[in-house]
Amino acid sequence: MMPQVSAPTDPAEHVRVRAAESRIEFAVAGAFTILIAGTLAYVHLLFVDIMPPARLWTWTSLFIAAIAAMVAVPLAVLVRRPDDAEIMAIWSPAGKVVAILFDVAVASSVWLLLPYASEPLRLLMVVFYAACVSGQVISTAESLGTITFGVVSIFGSAALFFVMAPGPYSAGLAVFLVAFGALMIGVAATLKVAIRSAIAARLSAEAISGDLAAALAAATEARQAKTRFIAAATHDLRQPLQAAALFFNRIADRQSATGDTAVVNARLAFAEAAGLLEQLLEHLRLDGGMIRPEVQFTALDAIIPRVCSEVAEIAVVSGFRIEQMGSRLVVAADPALLVRIVRNLLHNAMRHSRGSRILVGGRRRGDRVRIYVVDDGRGISTALAANLFDEVKPDCADPVGQSGVGLGLPSSRRMAELMGGSVELDPAWRHGAAFYCELPLVRQSDRADRHC
Repeated sequence: MMPQVSAPTDPAEHVRVRAAESRIEFAVAGAFTILIAGTLAYVHLLFVDIMPPARLWTWTSLFIAAIAAMVAVPLAVLVRRPDDAEIMAIWSPAGKVVAILFDVAVASSVWLLLPYASEPLRLLMVVFYAACVSGQVISTAESLGTITFGVVSIFGSAALFFVMAPGPYSAGLAVFLVAFGALMIGVAATLKVAIRSAIAARLSAEAISGDLAAALAAATEARQAKTRFIAAATHDLRQPLQAAALFFNRIADRQSATGDTAVVNARLAFAEAAGLLEQLLEHLRLDGGMIRPEVQFTALDAIIPRVCSEVAEIAVVSGFRIEQMGSRLVVAADPALLVRIVRNLLHNAMRHSRGSRILVGGRRRGDRVRIYVVDDGRGISTALAANLFDEVKPDCADPVGQSGVGLGLPSSRRMAELMGGSVELDPAWRHGAAFYCELPLVRQSDRADRHC
């Protein structure tokens, strides 16, 4: 049963598939022509001494013309690089004409050359015919009509010749040629289906890949535009907030009410709002790929005291006592990013722990260093811990309101990962919560090598 060739339903897609088939055939035909040229020279030498020169050169000239056309058409396509429409309108029909010219040249050898050939030479010519048809099936599988013409003209002529010129193998050769010709037509039909399916699948994959790339580019542009908009809006919002805090402080100082509870709470609220805006900007910079760490040798005794000093006033207002553990450890980190990470962890503890004491310090773990921020508050529930570092958290708050940890923790983890580290919650801690930032340790020997 002949395979069915399913043509693409979209006319434009049909043209693309057929043009791609033709390009493949032109490339294969170029290599096939080289083999045919060598075979022509060999056949000419076989008959040069056994038949009239005029008849031999008539056939040879016809074959040379066919080979010249077989070279010219693929070469023109290679040089011109035509589009799909031009290939379908001009070059694909030209290729079919060249294939028919080749078939006529081969078929003519049956009547011009075989009458002068011995029985062994006739058998050799049958091999030549089989090779020509097989090569045409491979190089022009797209054109089933052209292949059928070649099989009928070449194998049909040879079979008819052997029937008309009885010999010991004539009948067998005639049957073989007919059967082999039918087989070649079946192979060509199957090959056409396989090639067309493969080309259609490749073109479809390329189209999908192009659409996906365009969609990703559009999504990236939309995300960047959104990031720029929110960053601008956040920046604009931060300016009046800072101005409001400044005016409030001036009024509070004039009224000598700096110790009033309402004033303290208002200052704390201003600080919280400013901190949240800073976290949002930080998150947007991370999303936009604008944060690029400059990793260097960073001493913890230069980072921890600085951050603790920065948050000291907020800690007092919030009712926290911050304790520092002295540390001579040195890590490979960007100092500015490490300051922001530790600051985020401290703000997170003051905002959510509901404790009164925070311990900050570093501890070595093999070739890593953990900078701990430990509080004595209520701890982290199991439900919240599972999604603690997610930017979008499910609604799993417990009755005391452990939701709303914000963007500080996920942003801190992402900054640490940029430096080859991480931010985690220590699950072994049971009296409050213990967060740590883990970074690569810089050994004393590494520091000595750098100073050499």
